[in-house]
Amino acid sequence: MLSTKNILIYGLFIALGTTQTNAKELRSAPQLFVKKCAMCHTVGKPKNKADKKKVVAPPIDVAVRGVVITIDALDGPFKGDELKEETIAFMKDYIYEPSKDKTGCEDKVIAKFGLMPSLKGFITPEELDILIPWVYEQYKPTKVNGKY
Repeated sequence: MLSTKNILIYGLFIALGTTQTNAKELRSAPQLFVKKCAMCHTVGKPKNKADKKKVVAPPIDVAVRGVVITIDALDGPFKGDELKEETIAFMKDYIYEPSKDKTGCEDKVIAKFGLMPSLKGFITPEELDILIPWVYEQYKPTKVNGKY
């Protein structure tokens, strides 16, 4: 007969196994975006006043555009895939270690939204490897610093 202690231990193993299975299944970038980003970053501007009041972070397209343009302006100009690589590296670092020194946001944006919280422990490095290149490709600006 199983003791209460053993039942709890087995339950814990089952719960952990289910969590690991679900994490392994969550491998597409759009799924990761919905689960890890969309709770704060909308896609596009809010459509009405009620939605506008719920906004807690800049829309993802606005955020990515700002990051790409700032990186190219401060550290570039970059050629070919260099801008993509620099942007992805910055985003991965910033997601875990956000700071006012790193952000390219204007003071009024920080006053409105504050700094992004660190997502350490919420999103894994493996998930970032899947997600961030996709986010870059989906939301990068078509024109950077006057160039296409």
